[in-house]
Amino acid sequence: MIELKNIVKTYKRGAEIVYALKDINLKIEKGDFIAITGPSGSGKTTLLYIIGCLDKPSSGVMKFNDKDIGKMSEADLVKIRREKIGFIFQHFYLLPGLNVLENITLPLIFGRKTRSKEEIISLIESVGLKDRIYHRINQLSGGEMQRVAIARAIVSNPEILLADEPTGNLDTENSEKIFELLRLLNKKGLSVVMVTHNTELAKRTNKVITLRDGKIFY
Repeated sequence: MIELKNIVKTYKRGAEIVYALKDINLKIEKGDFIAITGPSGSGKTTLLYIIGCLDKPSSGVMKFNDKDIGKMSEADLVKIRREKIGFIFQHFYLLPGLNVLENITLPLIFGRKTRSKEEIISLIESVGLKDRIYHRINQLSGGEMQRVAIARAIVSNPEILLADEPTGNLDTENSEKIFELLRLLNKKGLSVVMVTHNTELAKRTNKVITLRDGKIFY
């Protein structure tokens, strides 16, 4: 599904070259549930953004469904991000002026896709927000906002879900509920890659990848 070969990512800091990722080799198969762990600054989010085609490596090859991402135009990359990949960010990035239904529908508008209102409401109910459909974002708890973010990420039926610290801002109870929701989506066939500092949750995924100083340790 996704294959990274000898991926390197560098940044310039004045005259200094900083290595965010060093010689990363990774395969993500259909149906995987992968946790990426490691200390702050180890390259976790950088790796996730490269997997999600939000950033490009400085060198190396990444393939998505056997197609070389490095040879694609920006228009092609946008299409992959809209149609193939769902994103969950730690800080939700929901629009407070819209209600739950409207926030979740946004990717369909941008991607010029259609799903019936009944289908979207069914999706909202499946993430446990049946009684919050028309509530505005500022009326929701942190756990409820994360559920909105998950529903928004999967409304376009992506092939893979990328989650950057999806439980990072939540208490233990809500972290458990969000993790169980991700695991349920994975059991239904959705591939999931999750960046997390929570080692206990990471151990319950199918594969754990630990990053240190930009390198993978299994």
